[in-house]
Amino acid sequence: LRDHLLKLGITSMSAGSKTEPGGYTQSDEALEQFEVNDARSPAQVAAMIRARGFDPVWKDWDAVLE
Repeated sequence: LRDHLLKLGITSMSAGSKTEPGGYTQSDEALEQFEVNDARSPAQVAAMIRARGFDPVWKDWDAVLE
């Protein structure tokens, strides 16, 4: 899914984190509405972004950058 969303102009993507409801709980109960799992590492996601001609930005919200 992420591979195809880049061309639509998304500006934010998480990698290496759990974004589904209850993602950090120990429960085995499925809480998702639809499959959002992407088991790739942040480095793998960054490589995919670069392969599609985009530049991954890890942090662009710091006040120092203003």
